[in-house]
Amino acid sequence: MALRLRELCAGYPARRGRPERRVLEGLDAEAAPGELTVLIGPNGTGKSTLLRTMAALQPALSGAVLIGDRPVASVPAADLARRLAVVLTERDLPPLLSAREVAGLGRHPHTGFSGRLSPADHEIVTWALTAVQAGHLAGRQVTELSDGERQRVLVARALAQEPSVILLDEPTAFLDVTSRVALMGLLRRLARQRDLVIVASTHDLELALRVADRVWLLEPGGGLRAGTPEELTLTGAIGTTFDGDELSFDAAGGVFTLHPGGTGTVSVTAGGLHRPLLERALAREGWHSGGAEPVLSVRHTGEAYEAAYDGARSRLDTLPEVAAFARAAARSAKPPGLLPADEDTLAAAVAGVSAIGGYFELTPPSAGEPDDSGWRPLPDLLTGSRTLADKIDEVAERLATRERRVAASILFQGLAARLWSPPAGVFVEHGLLLDLPAGDLRWRPAPTGPLPLRAARLTGWHVRAPDRIPAMLYRRVVTEQLEPLATTITGIVKLAPGLLWGNAASALAGTVRAMARQRPAQAAAAIELGRDLLRIGRLRGTGELAEPAPGHPFFVRRSCCLYYRLPDGGKCGDCALIPDQARRDQWARAIGETS
Repeated sequence: MALRLRELCAGYPARRGRPERRVLEGLDAEAAPGELTVLIGPNGTGKSTLLRTMAALQPALSGAVLIGDRPVASVPAADLARRLAVVLTERDLPPLLSAREVAGLGRHPHTGFSGRLSPADHEIVTWALTAVQAGHLAGRQVTELSDGERQRVLVARALAQEPSVILLDEPTAFLDVTSRVALMGLLRRLARQRDLVIVASTHDLELALRVADRVWLLEPGGGLRAGTPEELTLTGAIGTTFDGDELSFDAAGGVFTLHPGGTGTVSVTAGGLHRPLLERALAREGWHSGGAEPVLSVRHTGEAYEAAYDGARSRLDTLPEVAAFARAAARSAKPPGLLPADEDTLAAAVAGVSAIGGYFELTPPSAGEPDDSGWRPLPDLLTGSRTLADKIDEVAERLATRERRVAASILFQGLAARLWSPPAGVFVEHGLLLDLPAGDLRWRPAPTGPLPLRAARLTGWHVRAPDRIPAMLYRRVVTEQLEPLATTITGIVKLAPGLLWGNAASALAGTVRAMARQRPAQAAAAIELGRDLLRIGRLRGTGELAEPAPGHPFFVRRSCCLYYRLPDGGKCGDCALIPDQARRDQWARAIGETS
């Protein structure tokens, strides 16, 4: 026996000088036996008004509610009570009644004048309590029951009426999540097993869309749209009705999500449950994922989280720490000057710069070689006294010198050139800043040529504030790598610090010259970067980067590198002792050869 709405207008009639108020108008819908129909809609759209009209607790303004083929308004009250049961949101129940006695109230439409329950009535009450899994509550007073237990008893009371239709107004109100799911599952099961028409209203939209067979959606304008949850989702009716300033309906997930905030875009790298949890935590702080140019990056490493924002990376152990980091980033007074770059973009830039020459080569992490194929952590070389001493002896043998000071000086300059070239080249040519901490770099021995380097992983940044890059490059190369190397070398061989930092500056100038020669279009940018770096920290005062002709840089250093002490060494091209005229002639020849 179906329940139908036919051109129904529900609302409040005119009375005591107040005009008629129509809340809902022109409603046509059908709730079928064996199905759970869920009534949803924003606050104030008339869910309770419609349920009271359907139950004949208030008259329809026009149209009709049909139970079977008869309007409910024309069904005698006693007959209607046997065919239709109503469960309202009742907080107060008779305090002295037991759960069995409350359920037994549902039998009164079937009792005689005395109202006494027969043995058959008692059997039906027992069945009703058992059906809602409340049999164990039968002897307890209703004042001792939890909200969820009370709701089950009220549903049992409705079942005891043996109706064909049950209407429930907010049956899951005041219930916790588990109890809400359990009760809605119970209603659906009862509809199936007893072939009942069950219509229940709820504000729990996400649960309704998961358990309902059919949905009646009340719209703010007073209309009703009926269909399966999937139909109403596909047509966009759910989103149109419920989307607000803070939340929007995610049709694919069937859940509400926070509107993308105005803070910025975040890149999330995580697997399994970590990804949606990260995205949800970040969304609360105003960050949204999926944009083309993320401002914030968060990666789950398996043991912790790594957050990257505006040139800095932080290890965070818990999701609350991630949320706090994201909140602080959102409150930053200045827009970020560096945006996280993805690994593919960085790998392409590294590959392009590697073509400049051997000092710029950097093997990417995706090269396919196993980590144990001869590659060793770079810190083992930079701070390992035994490893570095062996390397100094190897260089001395190759250069045919017995002076370890000379070999150590030249080794330091060669390593400095290797560490300067990839990050400086990637920045000048691609506008990207590589992180390249020593812990992410690997090296392996080579008989000749620049030291082979491999990145265990590539992380870096799109540069939007180029004025910040010299200081950051200095910290990455000099502070984090060359200073530990210099400390280790001077512990092996006595060398003046000015010599080593002059070598670091000369190595930087070599990187600039190589870029200017191989990438003429970037020569001006490379020279500007070199000059900026030569004004910082330990590089300050080490020499001058001259440009006798546009795009042709040369370095004049102020300290000796001991190159002259090699057999047939003479003066290096940067030597401060070369006479001015000889230097100008030297530069003119070099410029003429490359023009």
